[in-house]
Amino acid sequence: QIYAKEVNRTLKGANEDGSKYESFVNYWMPFHGGYGLHDATWRGQFGGKIYTTNGSHGCVNLPLDVAAALYNICWIGMPVIVHD
Repeated sequence: QIYAKEVNRTLKGANEDGSKYESFVNYWMPFHGGYGLHDATWRGQFGGKIYTTNGSHGCVNLPLDVAAALYNICWIGMPVIVHD
């Protein structure tokens, strides 16, 4: 379930090779530890099989307009179901 809602957040972590990353997101809705729903303005496309060669660090990447709309209708405690 979504346990927080934040705007203008910088997500920080480590890549598989140990290098660090920082990614600014406009909308952040975490639902499982460091995993969450957020916009990914650095992506040129979404969906399909993109995750097989250019995935995320475990988050659900969304277009900016979709993240904004979702942020406005979701609530803390809202269930999140993830499947592939």
